[in-house]
Amino acid sequence: MEFNILQENGAVKISIMGAVDNENAEELKEYFQELLNKDFKEAVFDLTYVPFITSSGIGKFLLFYKNVIALGRKMRIKGINDNLYELFQSIKLNQLFPIEK
Repeated sequence: MEFNILQENGAVKISIMGAVDNENAEELKEYFQELLNKDFKEAVFDLTYVPFITSSGIGKFLLFYKNVIALGRKMRIKGINDNLYELFQSIKLNQLFPIEK
């Protein structure tokens, strides 16, 4: 799993490449903690190159979302494949934050 980050116009854009599985979910959690220290109004995750996410990975996104909202910020996911989109919809993540294909 790799990360690319771009910060512009009050948003931090994070591209994640590779599967988010149980093995690297802790790495994701640590990365999210570092992100929270950055100055941004919205975090935008590009999951174009993420083939799948385990429940542990989804849990890390939910924890990040909780922390972002507590700081008065926003979060959004874009570039998600059809399978992940259906999964996120089925567990109603789209009711917490915007999810775009």
